[in-house]
Amino acid sequence: MNLDKTQRRFSIMGENTFLIANQLMKNQRICRLLKYQSKEPFKDKDPKTGRDQPDVDGIDLINKQILIVPKIYDDSTEKMSYITAIFDGFAVNQFNPEFKVSTVRFDIACPYDEWILNGHSLRPYLIMEEVDKTFNETKLKGIGNLQFYRADNLTLSPWIGGYTMVYRINEFN
Repeated sequence: MNLDKTQRRFSIMGENTFLIANQLMKNQRICRLLKYQSKEPFKDKDPKTGRDQPDVDGIDLINKQILIVPKIYDDSTEKMSYITAIFDGFAVNQFNPEFKVSTVRFDIACPYDEWILNGHSLRPYLIMEEVDKTFNETKLKGIGNLQFYRADNLTLSPWIGGYTMVYRINEFN
């Protein structure tokens, strides 16, 4: 039995989830923003503490700070920033039932006291910029192009929050 590798076969979503995680872990800027809770995550040393900040092996962040299951890693007591990639909102296109519409949602969460960076920017916005550069108008395997749709504020607790970015996908049903 030959199953098409398209959205109409939901199993392709699992493959694409891993492809998305792979793209995130290869992006050194995202990895540094997630790993180093310092005001200068792109420097080799944290100017405040003097601690080394070498390039990050993104594989070490999988299932801790780069998540494909919507559950925050809770085996650590240290402050962490997170990004979660989830397929969501599957529906038949109202105007053309030959197409299925869905979304990819990126939830970006950072400790509030780590938002402000010395580069006069905010950590969640820099992560959002990298996500958008990587995925907006990108074709994923068997499901068409991702198109940025919206971003909304995300408050998880009085200590951590960020944004949810949503990308739409429109593919044959």
